[in-house]
Amino acid sequence: MKNKTSNEGRSARRESPRSRVLGWLRRSIESGEVRRGDELPTEREIAKRLGVAPNTAAAAMDEAEALGLAVRLRPGARRRYAGEVRQGGDASLASSVVFVLAGLVEFVDPSTAPSWADAFLAMGILQRLSLRGRQVSFVNTNMMPDGGLDAIFAAHPCAVAVTGSVGGNAIAMETLRRCRETGIPAVAYGNAPELRDFDRAYSDHRAGSRDLTRWLLARGRRRIVPLFPNEPTRFWEHERLAGYAEAMREAGLEPHPVKVFGSPIVVHGRTGENLRVNAALAVAALVELRRDDGEYPDAVLSVGDDWAKPVLAAIHDMGLDPKRDILVAGYDNMSRGAPANGAAAGCDPALVPVVTVEKHNERTAEDMADLLLARLAGTLPPEPQARIHAHEVVVLDPFFVR
Repeated sequence: MKNKTSNEGRSARRESPRSRVLGWLRRSIESGEVRRGDELPTEREIAKRLGVAPNTAAAAMDEAEALGLAVRLRPGARRRYAGEVRQGGDASLASSVVFVLAGLVEFVDPSTAPSWADAFLAMGILQRLSLRGRQVSFVNTNMMPDGGLDAIFAAHPCAVAVTGSVGGNAIAMETLRRCRETGIPAVAYGNAPELRDFDRAYSDHRAGSRDLTRWLLARGRRRIVPLFPNEPTRFWEHERLAGYAEAMREAGLEPHPVKVFGSPIVVHGRTGENLRVNAALAVAALVELRRDDGEYPDAVLSVGDDWAKPVLAAIHDMGLDPKRDILVAGYDNMSRGAPANGAAAGCDPALVPVVTVEKHNERTAEDMADLLLARLAGTLPPEPQARIHAHEVVVLDPFFVR
C-alpha cells in the first residue's frame, strides 16, 4: 500500500492538481479498484493521499460529479462511483443517470435550503428520483467548470430536470435546447413562454396574486399598490401583476401601476445596512404615493416576503401601523416551519408580512420527478405536459382579525 501510494504521487506530479485527482479516479476505475456503486474517499482523504489542497480536491470531485462519475445518494453522504469508463477514458452513464440542474447562489447546500429556494426544489427532485431507483447527479450551474455542459451530454444522461428562473439562465436554456435536439427527456420549472415546448411543473403566480389581492379586498382594502424593489422584468413578476389587476377590476377598482422604490441591491438584502437603505427608499416611495394620490395606500403587494421587510420597516419608521394603516402582503411564505407568530429564524416579527402565498414547492418537485419518470416509461402523450398545483394563502399574523 505504501509503495502504491508513493507511485501514485510520483506519476501524478506531472499533472495539474485538479487533473491529478481526476486521473487518479479514472485509473482507479480502469484498474477495477473502484466499482460501480462503491463509496469514494472523502475530499480530505483524497487531498492527503495525492498531496493536493482540500479545495482543489473538492473542485475536482465536483467536476467528476458533473461528468457523471460521482453521485451523492442523499445529503451529507459520501460520493459514490456512478458510471463506467469507455475506452479512451470518457465518462459514460450508459443512459442511466438523471441530471438535475439548478443555479444556486445563496444556498449552496440543498439539504438545508428553505422551502421557497431553488435548492429545496432541486433536492426534492433528487430525493424522489433516488427513492424510485434512479441514479441522480446534481449540477450547480453557477459553479459549473468550463466544458461542464459538454461533459454532461457526453455522459448521455437518460433525462434532465432544470429548476430556477430558467428564462434568465443561459446555461439552463442551452441545456433544454440540447435536450430537444438530442431527444433527451427534460422537465423545467415554470411557465415562461420559452418553456412551453417542454414538460414543466409550476405554481400559478397569476392565480396566487389574484387570491392574495382578493384577501386584502375582503378586509376592506381598496388602495392596494404593488411596491417592488425594481422594475418587473421576469415572467412570474408580470403574472403576479396580472393577477392583481384581475382581482382589482373584478371588485370594480382600477389597478395601480407598480411603484418602484429603486433598490440598488441585486440579490435579497438581509444585512442591517441593506435593510436600512431599502427602508429609506421605501419611505420615499410611500411619500410620493401620498403626494400623488392624496393619501397613503391602505395595502401593499410586495415581490416576496424578503422584500416585504424594508417596506414594513419603512411603515414603522413613518409612525404608521402595518396591522391597521398599511397592510403588507408578501409571497413565497419564507417563514414556513417557523414559530406561530410567523417570524423566521433570526427575523424580527415586526418585519413579517401579515399574509403571504405558500407555493408548496415540495409538490412541484414531486410533479417534476413524476413527469420525468412517466416520460422515460413512455406513458405520456407526445405533446409537452404541464402540472399546476394549488397554492395557499397563509395568514402569518394569527392575531390579525380585521
